[in-house]
Amino acid sequence: MARLPMGTAILRRYVLIGAIGQGGVSTVYRAVDTVRGRKLAVKILAPTLAGDPGARDDVRREALITDRLRHPSVPRVFEYGDAPLPDGTVVPYVVLELLDGVPLTDLLVQGRLDWPEAVRIAATTADVLAVAHRRGVVHRDLCARNIMIAADGVKIIDFGLATAARPGSEAAEPTPGAATRPYFRPVAPGRDRREPPSHPKTAFARPADDVYTLGVLLYEMLTGRSPYPPAVAATIVAAGRAAHLAPTPVLAIPGLPPQLRDLVRACMAKRPEDRPASVDVALGLWHLLDDARPLEPSVN
Repeated sequence: MARLPMGTAILRRYVLIGAIGQGGVSTVYRAVDTVRGRKLAVKILAPTLAGDPGARDDVRREALITDRLRHPSVPRVFEYGDAPLPDGTVVPYVVLELLDGVPLTDLLVQGRLDWPEAVRIAATTADVLAVAHRRGVVHRDLCARNIMIAADGVKIIDFGLATAARPGSEAAEPTPGAATRPYFRPVAPGRDRREPPSHPKTAFARPADDVYTLGVLLYEMLTGRSPYPPAVAATIVAAGRAAHLAPTPVLAIPGLPPQLRDLVRACMAKRPEDRPASVDVALGLWHLLDDARPLEPSVN
């Protein structure tokens, strides 16, 4: 996919200074906002796809869904719309918070994580899912490359395959005390509650699909390996193919809390209706961290 030359100015304001990510239909660039003097990320549809209505809709849909979440562990969307390129081609663009960090894949190549670190990452991810599910959005592409370990915490990125929750599926409703967790933010009164746009390729999905893939991610962080054969792992998880689910996981890791083993097994339950809601996963994981935190010594 051809990239725009460095130095290209979008809307005479955002100057591209380097490509930092490549998706199926778009490229993410590091950019400088010449008005405010700050660095940002700008996602731009490939010019060769400017005439493709489906590709254009993909960029707009992701911008709408990401902006709708307004969660501190989701990159902030500053603006989005259509912009003319120097050759006159008009393409959709999204201006986003620039993340300073590494994808979870970079950590996993070094081996499994200590369980408190794995739980912290999974708890934040579950928090984002709880907010997304509450607002009728299913991520559909939760994987290690879409979890960034940034300087200011864990960030969930790439809602390009996100879609509306299947009608009648149970969204994760906040439970008492959920808003006290560090990242959980319930729907604010009066905010737009219209249904999010569904993705034409993934159509409607279930929140339980995201919970299953979160269980797979937690298994990978705890063991350093996928529960699937390497050749089929990405395809099965991304497609949510229930007929090819991995065997019920066995976590024979010394020192692992029994509650954590049970939670991973519950998230990876074969039947979607047997999996916990994402908000309950988040609360369970945060409580595990609370229990593991040593007591502060008394000043007296």
